[in-house]
Amino acid sequence: MLYLLLSVVCASCLVLMFKFFERRGVPIFQAIVFNYWSASLCALLFLPVKQNALPANITQQPWLWLALLLGSMFIVVFNLTSITTVKLGVSTASVASKLGLVFPVMLAFAVYGETFSMLKVIGILFAFAAVVLSSLKPNMKEHSVPATEFLLPVLVFAGSGACDSLTQFANKKYLINNGIEEFTLMLFIAAACTGTLAFIYMVVKHKHRTNRQSLYWGIVLGVLNYFSFLFLLKALAVLSWGSSVVFPLNNLGMVAVATIAGIVLFKEKISATNFAGLLLAAASIITIVLSGT
Repeated sequence: MLYLLLSVVCASCLVLMFKFFERRGVPIFQAIVFNYWSASLCALLFLPVKQNALPANITQQPWLWLALLLGSMFIVVFNLTSITTVKLGVSTASVASKLGLVFPVMLAFAVYGETFSMLKVIGILFAFAAVVLSSLKPNMKEHSVPATEFLLPVLVFAGSGACDSLTQFANKKYLINNGIEEFTLMLFIAAACTGTLAFIYMVVKHKHRTNRQSLYWGIVLGVLNYFSFLFLLKALAVLSWGSSVVFPLNNLGMVAVATIAGIVLFKEKISATNFAGLLLAAASIITIVLSGT
């Protein structure tokens, strides 16, 4: 249970930091790139057996392809989440991101043999409605928000769900007994390399410059990112509830903490429609939890 609580705290801080970056004028994409190098360093420092990180050992691992794929996806979804946070607020980004849980929950009972029930179906339907309601802002009509911004929560929702599903697959297929730390290391290295290539392109094409604030805050972001993911993997490995319960609990906690903190720290305002979306999000996750216990 401790691993789950620690993952919730770290994941909530990640979303809140994007809003902080906006206030401080920190270039977010640069910070995300530095964050993955910081997370990679953390993964190497906390690796129980350093010899396991040698190329000769890593290349023999059956999960290597999955770590590289997941790492490349992480940086895309992470960047989309940061843009959604800036454009539509902490509550919208956190709900869209964490309600991606419907994908691993469906896989849990459709593929991995966890208990199926009508409650889970109802919870999944609630989740879709929650994403839509929490994303609608009262000033959208007044300010002619571009249509692409309506797609941001949907993309975050789908991307997060895909990442959660691949994480779930890695846990079920490869990481039951060992390899969690090594898998995490390679995942973050893949994300860091992908982000660095994109950043080099931006520097050459658009003459972007490295920002010191991005480096400093990217390091902090990377520490939070590393522990958030590591604690989630450990929670999946040690808790007997199954992924259909662990993912909802993790995501409900993150949504609640990030939204409340967004209101308190950044004075974010939510409309009645947004509040209804948050209630549906809570109802969705609670329903799924009850169906799995």
